[in-house]
Amino acid sequence: MTIPQIFLLNDGGIERVNLFQIPLWELYIHYALTVVLVLFYIYWFYGLYKKIGTGKENLLKRIWHNIRWKNIILYGVLQKKFPRDRYAGLMHILIFYGLVLLTISTALVALDQDILNDWFHTRILVGGFYLVFELWSDTGGLMLIAGILMAFYRRLRKKVLLETVWDDYTVLSLLLIIALEGFFLEGLNIYLENNLLNYSNVDIIYENSFRYIGSLFSLIWASILNNNYTSGIEIYRILWAVHFSTVFATLIYALYSKLSHVILSPLYITFKPERVRGEMPTPFLLTELMENPDMELKIGIKKPVDLKPIQRMETLACTNCGRCERACPAFAAGRELSPRKTMQNLKKHILEDKELIPEIFSEQFIWSCTTCQACVEECPVLIDPQSYILEMRRTLVMESKLDKQQVQFLNNLTYTRNPLGNSPDERNIWIEKSKKYDNDEYLLWIGCMPSFDPRTKNVAESLIKILKSANVSFGVLGDEEACCGESARRLGEESRFQELVLQNVETFKKYNVKKIITMCPHGYNTFRNEYKKFIGELEVYHHTQIIEKLIEENKIKVNRTNDVFTYHDPCYLGRINGEFDAPRFILKNTAELKEMERSRDKSFCCGGGGASYWYKVNEKTPISQIRIKEAYEKSKNVAVACPFCLGMLEDAARTSNMEDVKIMDISEIIAKQIQYLGSSESGSSNSRP
Repeated sequence: MTIPQIFLLNDGGIERVNLFQIPLWELYIHYALTVVLVLFYIYWFYGLYKKIGTGKENLLKRIWHNIRWKNIILYGVLQKKFPRDRYAGLMHILIFYGLVLLTISTALVALDQDILNDWFHTRILVGGFYLVFELWSDTGGLMLIAGILMAFYRRLRKKVLLETVWDDYTVLSLLLIIALEGFFLEGLNIYLENNLLNYSNVDIIYENSFRYIGSLFSLIWASILNNNYTSGIEIYRILWAVHFSTVFATLIYALYSKLSHVILSPLYITFKPERVRGEMPTPFLLTELMENPDMELKIGIKKPVDLKPIQRMETLACTNCGRCERACPAFAAGRELSPRKTMQNLKKHILEDKELIPEIFSEQFIWSCTTCQACVEECPVLIDPQSYILEMRRTLVMESKLDKQQVQFLNNLTYTRNPLGNSPDERNIWIEKSKKYDNDEYLLWIGCMPSFDPRTKNVAESLIKILKSANVSFGVLGDEEACCGESARRLGEESRFQELVLQNVETFKKYNVKKIITMCPHGYNTFRNEYKKFIGELEVYHHTQIIEKLIEENKIKVNRTNDVFTYHDPCYLGRINGEFDAPRFILKNTAELKEMERSRDKSFCCGGGGASYWYKVNEKTPISQIRIKEAYEKSKNVAVACPFCLGMLEDAARTSNMEDVKIMDISEIIAKQIQYLGSSESGSSNSRP
């Protein structure tokens, strides 16, 4: 029996013994299979390239300039979004970083043994670095096993909404086998080292303290082999070949399984274009179209072949984890929509030449979305299922596939410039209650709901009272104000949206409007993120931001109450535009605040977004009823900061027999608690908040 030599360092240190009696011909087989594996991956990447598509938006053009380094670091390396679900997040992080550490370890062994040692007669896995290497290798393996066991428990327990197929168990089983094989190999390696090499007991104890898991497995081998070292070496050879084969098979299988997301997801987040969260793409400019009516238009998505290369990559990157579905209010309400199925169905039919609607998705599926972006918020790899829904809505509008309510909504916008169909003259009442805008600091944008809806008018009156109390310089437009167009755009009617935009932009330019206050988060988002293509940047404030500023600067004083409020975050103010703190600051200055379990960026939609307020879809339990019940568990006083939320939740309270629930906009709460009114009642003061 030939014992492998260990090279002792001049300082008496130690180094890794990589292989025990592995014949050279076996190593050549491993090297050859590694080359085959590399060629196979190159072929797979070529197939991926063909599947994604080429052309003007070729993802391989100017690769360096397309790389999103911030995405790679935040969502690839740091796994920023995974901890949103604590259990699943910890599970995934353990698996991910376990694989990362083991991959680094394998690469270092290959570098140390097959390149540096064989070609340059030097080593890197020596001394202190070698001991650190053993520590992170064992830690990586332990993390991987822990994460896999958590994954098995999560799926077998079946208390979480997961679509589990045999592929999931196959992938997890292969990874578990690889990790256990690695520890058994390491344990056998340690056992043979300690007994066949010239190590002192002190060296053994010291080194094994770093190989803390492998040392435990070496005890198993000690009881099995009982000092039969020849058999140990033979078993080592066999186990090494089995381990290599398992890794080889897993790496091949990974390309055609859920594990492919290990490649596809990082690729997608690397090349994902930057876009403002609350902005829809602008497929054309109406001004250009009017100048050139023969201009070719491509609006919406009609077939899978219409997908852009980055969209194809996005569909392939979806790993079917179901986080989006579990957060989706439409799915929770029993509507046909599922953001998970949106991506999975697109992936399944990505190369097929068939109509998306109705062959892959039903019209009800497409109209069910509230555009709350809960799915976007939850996805750990930045996939946006909502964007595909909105593009398919554009296709339905182009094909005039609208129901009576949707047609009436659009007709109202055309003939009265508001979705309710009221006469524009009714907006002039706000000039009487405040004043006509005339070079004031702020334009107070009343909006459609506060202008015409009897209940919501009180929100506007309350805000005007607050602004006057603080001597804020503001004015209104009266009948020169038109709908901002947000609902039309989310419905899929781009032309109608831009018509309204151009009318409002002309008015803004006429009066030289620079700053806007709006009560509606949807208008806030539209003016802030979507009007800039037509007028440039505007300073846009939600009314809670202005009220917060007035309180902070001591421009208004409010009495505290003994009331307890819970606050419902509007999707377009909170999750989409990141304003969570202003409403809470206001409420905490006047009352006690109890948070709902689903709040801030995890808030549950009221059901009125995405133009859903203006038409009905089939559902088992209305989204608004689900939400009002969540609020009722915390308090009978519910604070809102959106006209749509106010209407949806009040209606839900009535239909749920919750007559004792009081739902109020934040401006109404503060207006009732103002200690005194300032000297100006006209709203025309030159004082600045």
